[in-house]
Amino acid sequence: MTSMVLALALSAWAGDPSAQARQLADLRAEVESLSSTLTMEQEDLSTRLRALAVQQADLEALVRREELRLRQAEEAAEARRLVVLQESTAGDTLRPALAEAFRAIGASIDNGVPYRLDERRRALRDLEEQVDQGLLGPEAAASRLWAMVEDERRLARENALDRQVIVLDGQELLVEVARIGAVAVLFQASDGRVGWAERGPEGWGWTVAGTETQRRQVQQVFTDLSRQVRTGWFDLPGASLSHLQAAR
Repeated sequence: MTSMVLALALSAWAGDPSAQARQLADLRAEVESLSSTLTMEQEDLSTRLRALAVQQADLEALVRREELRLRQAEEAAEARRLVVLQESTAGDTLRPALAEAFRAIGASIDNGVPYRLDERRRALRDLEEQVDQGLLGPEAAASRLWAMVEDERRLARENALDRQVIVLDGQELLVEVARIGAVAVLFQASDGRVGWAERGPEGWGWTVAGTETQRRQVQQVFTDLSRQVRTGWFDLPGASLSHLQAAR
């Protein structure tokens, strides 16, 4: 195309040597500019291709590492299953006792005060599922179950402040709770409402304090616990202990 442009220009200016020279200089400059632009584009393309090649190599290395990690995890899981299977015969005598212990602890959680029930139930359920799936041997499960029993006993001995989600008037609320061992759980909402967990015919629910005396009793418990008073006498609303009277 450049030669055609050159031929036309030469034909147009055939009678004027100086015009021809200028035209040739312009054409030469245009050709050099196009050549320089092409060179820059080729270099840019080469740079991008090299960058893509580096990215491809990095991705391939990452895929190989992930494949190796997955194989190692599968091998470790298989080795663990084999160990559990080898230990299962020796632990057969523990299985009936474990099953009974799971039932007893589950019933204790369900019947106790509603303090972090979902978390405690999930921990027990996860442990039982590991035993059922053969991922944990009876001996190890018994050890962890005993640790869970110790945690439950510690909850029964301690008085503490905490936060948890409760359902109040059909709405989930994050509230501050005061747990008095395994005896009572009181709550204090950010909107000023206070009350306690109360067990009715359909299970546990949350009751808002209805009298000024009850409000003062609940608030005093929170005040005492916030001052690090962890032992001693706590004056609780009688309704918050109704489940103990019903159990007699």
